[in-house]
Amino acid sequence: MNLADILRGSFALAHQRAGLILLDIVWKAVWGVLAVATLFLAILWFSSGLQAIEWEDTGLSALNGLIATALLQEFWNAKRIELIATIFAALSLAGALWVFLEAFFRRMIVSAVCGRPKSTDLSIGLRTPAYPFNVFLASSVSKNIVLCAGVALVAALAWLGAATVGIVTLCAALFLLTLFDTLIRADAVDLMGTDLIRVAGLLGILMSFESMVAASFVTILFAAFLNTAGQAEALVVLMAAAVAAVLLTLLHSYLLLVRFSAITIMRRDVVEV
Repeated sequence: MNLADILRGSFALAHQRAGLILLDIVWKAVWGVLAVATLFLAILWFSSGLQAIEWEDTGLSALNGLIATALLQEFWNAKRIELIATIFAALSLAGALWVFLEAFFRRMIVSAVCGRPKSTDLSIGLRTPAYPFNVFLASSVSKNIVLCAGVALVAALAWLGAATVGIVTLCAALFLLTLFDTLIRADAVDLMGTDLIRVAGLLGILMSFESMVAASFVTILFAAFLNTAGQAEALVVLMAAAVAAVLLTLLHSYLLLVRFSAITIMRRDVVEV
């Protein structure tokens, strides 16, 4: 079976399990709501401290601005450690929640698509989870750590004047990371030894397509933002950016399902051979 046949079959399998795309969207929406709520509560807690500060209105907007700036500076000097710690704790909580939800729901999705049959007969539909939850959790933690380290490396190289090298390095690291993560989660590590070329080609095609779509959206939105002439146009651009983010999230979930469906087909092809 060539790569074109695998892609055709993986898209067909993904269409049969369209509900899993919705499941992947739902957990991301839940995370977004909880993350925003956490940050809002942190901001609300500190804003209550600002509201407790009393000062007299001088009637002059410029003088009021200077007084407000001085009060904010004083508040920052007194509370900066608590503020930084609170923001760090909120972001850490949001990150930990992302890792947990991603591992929990992606395990359900991958198990539904790639779970090995209980029988050696591949025509039987009974499936068992490919891996326990702790493997998905460890994979999610490792992936996010490597991703953060890669972004930090790119920032360091860009600061040193080697941004191109950093971007190329990050792209290569993301490709390898996606390759290993996909095969581990799909319980198909054996494909690295039996069918590595086709697996790499498949992931390269899907990731290149997703990257080109994302780059097109970013380019269009950036050009639109540079040509905004007022608040109304800026608001329209922000709304368009929100719609683009939703569409890119939907595309990512869809191609994720296609990716694991393709791994299932490739593993079946190897077993049949």
